[in-house]
Amino acid sequence: MNKQPRWGWLLALGIACSSFAALAQDDAAAPPQKLDRILAQQQELKRDLDAGKTDGMTTRQVNAIRKAQVDVFAVTDGKTSLDQLSMDEKVRLENALERINAEVKNTRAGQDEKQVCWRERTSGTTMKVTRCGTEAEKREAREGARDFLDRPKVCGDRCG
Repeated sequence: MNKQPRWGWLLALGIACSSFAALAQDDAAAPPQKLDRILAQQQELKRDLDAGKTDGMTTRQVNAIRKAQVDVFAVTDGKTSLDQLSMDEKVRLENALERINAEVKNTRAGQDEKQVCWRERTSGTTMKVTRCGTEAEKREAREGARDFLDRPKVCGDRCG
C-alpha cells in the first residue's frame, strides 16, 4: 500500500484557484469556482493530516496548513457558493488556499510565487481597493512604502 500522501490533487487545486485572484479583481470576467469542490479537497487533506500522512513535511508545515484550513472553513461556514462571500472573505479564502499550496510545494520559490490579495485604502479617500500579486511583489510594495516614509522630510543643502 502506498503511504505517500496524494498531493497531486492539491496542486491541481492551486492551479484551479489561480484564477481566483482574477475573481477578486473582476467578478464578471472570471468563471465561477465550485465551493463544494474546494471544501471536499480541503476535507480530504485534513483527513490525510489527521491520519499522519505527512511524509516529507515538517511539523511547522503541517501546523501552517492546519491554521490556513481554519481560515478556509471559517470563511466558508454556511456558504454554498463563492457568490455568497464578500470581497474581504474572498480575499481571505484565496490567501488561505495559497498558503496551503505553498506549504505543500515546500520551497522558498513557492512561498515567493504564492499569489496573495490584499485590501488597501486609496490615498485621500475612504475607499478600499483589492490588489493581487505575488508575495514577493507585496513585500516589495510594502518595503517601497516604508522606504518612502523613512526618507528625511527636510532636504537640507540638497534641495537645489
